[in-house]
Amino acid sequence: MKQAQADYRSQNIGRRIEFSAPGAVISLVNDLECNGFAVAVMGDFADGPEISLKRLSASLGLGDPVIPALYRRENAEQYANLYHEVQRNPADQHPGFSTTDGQALHVDGLADEIGKLRTSILYCVRAAHAGGDTVIFNAVAAFEALRESDAEAASALLDPRALERRATIPGVEASAMGPAFAMEPDGTVVTRFTDNDTCTWNQSVGRAGSLGRGLEFLRQAAGDPRYRTAVRLARGEALIFRNDRVSHGRTSYQDSPRNRRLLVRAVYSRPPLPES
Repeated sequence: MKQAQADYRSQNIGRRIEFSAPGAVISLVNDLECNGFAVAVMGDFADGPEISLKRLSASLGLGDPVIPALYRRENAEQYANLYHEVQRNPADQHPGFSTTDGQALHVDGLADEIGKLRTSILYCVRAAHAGGDTVIFNAVAAFEALRESDAEAASALLDPRALERRATIPGVEASAMGPAFAMEPDGTVVTRFTDNDTCTWNQSVGRAGSLGRGLEFLRQAAGDPRYRTAVRLARGEALIFRNDRVSHGRTSYQDSPRNRRLLVRAVYSRPPLPES
């Protein structure tokens, strides 16, 4: 698994790839496979951001976007959009979409099974006046390092009772129990590692103290520049990331009347599989 060897201190991490350039799709797929994320420069979007997202997702073989299970629950239907606008909205109570606050590390798809939502794209229509960087944590690489140093702690994180996530949207009842990491049939690792107020960690799994050691290792790794980086998108840029392999978050941001941050998010059940 190439991503397990990635070092986010590398000069090429987060490089911008012009979508219209020859070989762009190959470069994007390579960055996704090696680093877990890629940044595409889509250029002019006179046809609207959804058209640009459709062109990008089609080139990567992602198919159509899907609606996460959480937003199909009662009282969450207002978020059941294939293309969701993420911007400050004082009238909305979504704890992530509608606030300028920073967001702790998480994986999209709180109520979905681990690995079900393979890919996410964030498309920038307008950047904030200041802040609003997307933080990327190479969770699977950190987990592989944990397996080498403390196999017992890693095993606890694989337990299907290790992590419960629960909705924090007012009026929405939803939760999902599952492992923080899982092994795919081909030996690769997928993750739903999240470390925010949606989480309840089950310290009883594994041998005494093992899950706590694993969680502490990951929290330390999440601040290590080998595994953590941040991407500030400019107008017309798209961040594509393997939602089943990295965790992501956001720094807080400030809007101004002329610079009100607006991203469009789409989530896909497929990994990047471009047509040959």
